Amino acid sequence: MKTRKTRKPRPKGQSLTVAGKIHPETWNISKQEAAKALKAFGIPVKEIKKVTCLKHQVCVSYQNQAGFGCCSFFTYRIFASWQQAVEKLIADFHNISEWENLGDIIEYDLVKFSYPMAMANAIWDALKHRWHQLNTLKFERQPILKH
Repeated sequence: MKTRKTRKPRPKGQSLTVAGKIHPETWNISKQEAAKALKAFGIPVKEIKKVTCLKHQVCVSYQNQAGFGCCSFFTYRIFASWQQAVEKLIADFHNISEWENLGDIIEYDLVKFSYPMAMANAIWDALKHRWHQLNTLKFERQPILKH
């Protein structure tokens, strides 16, 4: 008798795109940014032909070093535009409860998806820095109680 295989439960949470926090399909990633990201990702690129931003990934048509035409899909998380968008999102939050919700989403995203190490560290540092800023503001706004 065959037993039914069960899947491991998925971690609870949402990515930045599914949560509607970032909309990369509206971006215009330049050929230069795409070439830089692909080279850093380890893909030898001679020329970028076309960059198409989709909802959850980027389609890049390029010519490799051997001169062959290639077309592949890549995560937004290798592009500088992604890091800039996440850091701007972090900076735009103005209270602790909003920050906590965003922090949960970013933490899920960092754990669930592959990020270049330098980018993951920069995003995490920006998140911690914003938390410190918000806490400082919180304590500055509280009235001093005199007994």
